[in-house]
Amino acid sequence: MSLIATRLQNWRIQNPELDRNMTRPCEYGALDFFIQQTDAPNSIISPNLRDRAFASMGNTVQVPVINYDGDVTVSNVRSCTIADAENTSALYTIVWKTYAVGFTMVPTLYMNNEISYDHDFARKMEKICRALANALDVDAVAALEAQKTQVFKDLLQYQQVANVINVPKQMATEILGDINPIMRANCYPETIHIIGNAGVDSLIRKLAQHGIYNDVNKRMEYDNKIIHYTNNVVNGEGKNGTFFAVVDGNVGVLTRVDREALRRASANFHEWDVVRLPFIDLPVGSHYYTSVGDQSAIAGAASADMVCNVKEYFGFSVDVAYIVAYNSAPETVANPIIKAAIDAPNTNQPYATPVYITNAADFNGGGDEPEPEPTPTPSVTLDKETLSLVASGETGSLTATTVPDDAEVNWASSDETVATVANGVVTPLTAGTATITAKITVEGQDYTDTCAVTVSE
Repeated sequence: MSLIATRLQNWRIQNPELDRNMTRPCEYGALDFFIQQTDAPNSIISPNLRDRAFASMGNTVQVPVINYDGDVTVSNVRSCTIADAENTSALYTIVWKTYAVGFTMVPTLYMNNEISYDHDFARKMEKICRALANALDVDAVAALEAQKTQVFKDLLQYQQVANVINVPKQMATEILGDINPIMRANCYPETIHIIGNAGVDSLIRKLAQHGIYNDVNKRMEYDNKIIHYTNNVVNGEGKNGTFFAVVDGNVGVLTRVDREALRRASANFHEWDVVRLPFIDLPVGSHYYTSVGDQSAIAGAASADMVCNVKEYFGFSVDVAYIVAYNSAPETVANPIIKAAIDAPNTNQPYATPVYITNAADFNGGGDEPEPEPTPTPSVTLDKETLSLVASGETGSLTATTVPDDAEVNWASSDETVATVANGVVTPLTAGTATITAKITVEGQDYTDTCAVTVSE
């Protein structure tokens, strides 16, 4: 009898960490930012509002606020009569959005399976938490988008399109530093948080290469800011990086849970509680119960005999409201949120500039530090400013000196009935005046010089 019938089958070795990346979370920087700001000492969310909102299920939550008053008059005359300066008020209504996730487990399913109950439970919990965290982060970004400022009192050298600062690629390494004076001009000189995507990460890493031992110290561009990363800040077409700059202490998040979770009820084999889930540092309501029924269709042949078995149900839900500091006049009063989008460079063209080592003495055994060679400015210069010729007489010549010296010179005459030009040779035709222009183009920028030509009879 052959041994083939008794040969070893495939070896199956338990190693639960091998599939860890199947439920790997990303960075949810916008969500984390709102959560951190809620608990900050200067938060706009008071403990009283947070606690009462948490228990507000079934009720509308409103916060009384004072509106902006731009009609205050400053007089230059003393008077015995003091005028009224009454404020107007409003009720700010908290807008909630419900989020719910869950999964089930059939304990007996693992009795004939090499995936254990604990292994499957952990991966199910991780995948729903990842999905919930991502959904919350997407809406946190949406809250920043909806409340970005419409007012820019000083854009410096930038332009804004649809309330977004457009950053030319040449200014990419400057914007993180310039965002402070732009925000200061809007009357927000405090600490700034940056909520950005991978393009912003790339930019900061390039700035880090220009540290204290290189050509310039660019650390101030980013060192005085708190950075939060998320993939849910999406670049528009033609953009390489996008971020929101937010002043510290101006956002927060409120949560509330269903009533049974709030009172941590237990009845008829149902249990409710308030828990905190992985990846999400927010209180959410939990709901657990069991049932008995036909589970034979869950796993094909592996569960064909399971016609009367226990199933466990794990549910989680929460209402969330993202809050930004109240502004009754967003067309007049700047909001503490600025959005900026950085133009993408051409394919395979880096943002980087040359790096010159200025502490060369540390590397060549002493001596003077070499001065970096300045990059010459492109230019074209003619050898004559004026030229006098006789109609139908001898030609004149112009010589163009260019930087860079290999730049191609294009010649043109303002009036070819008076004089023409080709490769610097000017041919007089009829009496009159004409302007001869020499032009070079470097990296899309034109540079010119001119010569005034007079043709006499």
